[in-house]
Amino acid sequence: MISEEKYKKIITQGERVDWYGVEVPLELLTPTVKFVSDNLLHEINKLESTLNDLNGKSYDKRKAYIESLKTNLKNMPHTLNGDVYLIKKKRYETEINVKHNKGKTRKKTTTVKKVSSSKTTTKNGNLIFGKNKK
Repeated sequence: MISEEKYKKIITQGERVDWYGVEVPLELLTPTVKFVSDNLLHEINKLESTLNDLNGKSYDKRKAYIESLKTNLKNMPHTLNGDVYLIKKKRYETEINVKHNKGKTRKKTTTVKKVSSSKTTTKNGNLIFGKNKK
C-alpha cells in the first residue's frame, strides 16, 4: 500500500499509460496489479464466450455482471494500491481540474422580458369589464 502523499504525487505528476481504455499512472501498475488483472481478464473472456449460448433474462444479468467486471478491471490499479473507493483519486483529479480552470470564469447574463403596456381588448370586453376610457 502506498502512502497518501506518494499516491497524490503519482496521481498529479505521474506518467500516464493506457489501461483498458483509461489513462492510469505507470507507477500504479505493480506486478500484483498485472497478475490479478490477467486472471480477471481471463475470467471475463470465459464468461463472454458462454454469453453467446444464453438467451433471455439470464443473458441480461450475465451481461450486466460482465460490464461490472470490466469496470473493476479499469479501476484495479487504484483499488489494489489502497484507494478502494476511489475517493482520493477523484479528490486529486478535481484539484487538478480546479487549478486548470481557475482563470476561465464566465460572466452570467440574464435577460429581462419587457412587459407590454398596451391593453388587450377582447370582443366582449366592454360587456364584461365595462367601457375602457382613454
